[in-house]
Amino acid sequence: MRYRLLGILFVLLISGAAAAAELFGTVDDVNGSAVLSSPAGTSSAIAVGTHVYVGQRITTANDGEVHIVTADNALIALRPNSDFRVERYQAKGEDSDEIAFSLLKGALRSISGWIAKRKPSAYTLRTPSATIGVRGTDHETSILEAADGDDLPGTYDTVYEGMTLMLSERGNIEVRQGESAYAARDAEHAPTLLSRGPAFMERRALRIEYRIERRKESQHEAIHKRMETKSELRKDKAEKTLLREREDKRPREQRKPIKPQ
Repeated sequence: MRYRLLGILFVLLISGAAAAAELFGTVDDVNGSAVLSSPAGTSSAIAVGTHVYVGQRITTANDGEVHIVTADNALIALRPNSDFRVERYQAKGEDSDEIAFSLLKGALRSISGWIAKRKPSAYTLRTPSATIGVRGTDHETSILEAADGDDLPGTYDTVYEGMTLMLSERGNIEVRQGESAYAARDAEHAPTLLSRGPAFMERRALRIEYRIERRKESQHEAIHKRMETKSELRKDKAEKTLLREREDKRPREQRKPIKPQ
């Protein structure tokens, strides 16, 4: 009985810690094997509907692919043999909103949500040899551990839509739609644009990639609606503020009460 109560208490403590952390997103699709790990060291298999919180880590196996839809309608597609961690996240519609995560191994495709579209500087993706910033983007970042043909070890970034900024200790470079850039693992050279996309990306097999284009359509609609609504709210707030300022300048006996909406 005692051990049972301790077990229940442990589960409640873990659940409470997860609830206290900021929700990053929900698993929208998964193929193969993938594991979700918490900072406390607990781990569980990932399934559709799994919630991912700040501080948690996802590791995919040789056949593992995981698609995550974040709270701001971004889409993160983790590739096989990848190690990913959520560092910081907030999506409350405030100036302090941000999305920051790390790719420690493997590859991911990232399609920006409304946080990065509204405030590009709030998005940060870190790898062992580079940091990636975006400008409303659909891009893919890969880490190559060892030379593969003509492709050397380091970080690669390919832009499908929009633009990214690849930074390292030696400099930075803008990567535009249809371009790929490379940051050497040794960090002795500045990031550079490539004359072609990484060959190793063309040889991989992805099982659920086809779902991304479908998801992008509904994502764009949701983001557009969200930003349109926020724009209307800001406009309404600005109009009320202007009205109050005008009323404040009038003599007190001529002022009209402003009814709260």
